Amino acid sequence: MEWTRVRAWAEAGLLPHLSRLLDTGVRAELRGFADTLPDTVWPTLCLGVNPGQLEKYFYIQYDPGTGRLGYAGDERLAGRPFWSDLCEAGRRVVIADVPHLPFHPVPGGLHVMGFGAHDNKGGLRTDPPELGDEVLGALGAHPVGDCERYNKTPRSLARLEGDILDGIAAQGALFRWLMDRRPWDVFFGVFSAAHCMGHHFWHRDEANGPVERAYRAIDREIGALRERAGPETRLMVFAPHGMGTLAHASWNLDEILDLLGYGERAAAAPAARRGRVNPWRRLRMVLPSRLQYWIKDRLPTSLEERLLIHWYADRFRGPSHRAFSVPNNEVVGAIRVSLAGRDAGGRVAPGAEYERVVDDIATGLSELRDPVSGRAVVRRVLRLDEHYSGPHATGLPDLAVQWETGFAWSRITSPRIGEMAIQPQDARSGSHTDRGWLVAAGPGVAGPTEVRGA
Repeated sequence: MEWTRVRAWAEAGLLPHLSRLLDTGVRAELRGFADTLPDTVWPTLCLGVNPGQLEKYFYIQYDPGTGRLGYAGDERLAGRPFWSDLCEAGRRVVIADVPHLPFHPVPGGLHVMGFGAHDNKGGLRTDPPELGDEVLGALGAHPVGDCERYNKTPRSLARLEGDILDGIAAQGALFRWLMDRRPWDVFFGVFSAAHCMGHHFWHRDEANGPVERAYRAIDREIGALRERAGPETRLMVFAPHGMGTLAHASWNLDEILDLLGYGERAAAAPAARRGRVNPWRRLRMVLPSRLQYWIKDRLPTSLEERLLIHWYADRFRGPSHRAFSVPNNEVVGAIRVSLAGRDAGGRVAPGAEYERVVDDIATGLSELRDPVSGRAVVRRVLRLDEHYSGPHATGLPDLAVQWETGFAWSRITSPRIGEMAIQPQDARSGSHTDRGWLVAAGPGVAGPTEVRGA
């Protein structure tokens, strides 16, 4: 849920319940891990660790021991969510629709996973187990399920927009239904609609457009939840990342690295060119989504995972090159240096040579510009070893490329690479930003206050 829109629409009176929280409580813009590894924002938040302590940072992941890519499911995350400590301390806890985690029981409480959550790959699971049938009996199934299953025709997208709005009401009804099931001390529920609406309708980020209507619907549910919880309850509303224009060159990072001198042969002289298109991604843009998922649902799991790897890296070059891209959430490109002693067949010596390579790549990427506006298309290049530590830190990318999402761009240029047209390979129009935020109010919360550096 994008903070710039929340503030603007709250000030305009369109989000009255969030506006009241902003006027009376604490607000904060949050730094998290969406600037480097966006898919880790929920696991790091719930497990309370930095990405270097996670067994998984993305669901297609590079293995430095083999030099290959493999599928990494949520079940690889072995950490302990914060609510386990609450349960052990005797607190009565309700958890609902938290994404990107394996299922965890909630002793003495309630857990509903996969009712309307984003990235729901495992279906509805509950603790206690019989709660699932009760949920479906009382509320029925969530109207969306998976927003990627909808075709991209105007008629299908109109149905998706309506179903997302209905899904907000369904999740609100679920949360209130769970609140009434038994007494509780801590309730943690996640609305998924801002994510789906942002990905598919950001190009219609306009007055009374789909994004605004979704935010207004979530605001209404927040008001209803706060009323149900009562004035003695502290309320926190937060988003670990935001949403902006989908603009990136992550799919073409290997080509860019070749032109910067990290390919198998000397780069050609700079010239205008069209960036390579992964045929698997282009096929996904052409085939109706419902047909894709009809096929997907009938494939063996191993083949489905293999196709996902092709979709993210059809020609994965790996450590045979001095530097190569690895899959990550596309809005942040990820680069690995083929380091001797760490990566299978590593080609770059540790120490001074590694430092030269990392610095040179970062400099080359920072020179990339949009030839139309002259603006930089890379906001920052971050070294992950300067930020994250832990037993799995050596499996993380070396560099994260934070693309500029504040405006639309489709070409890049620099003295070293020439000019390259970035061709569309995704039907989405919006993707994540690193603007997280939090507002909180209630007993013991002093406000109005703004917390900086959180």
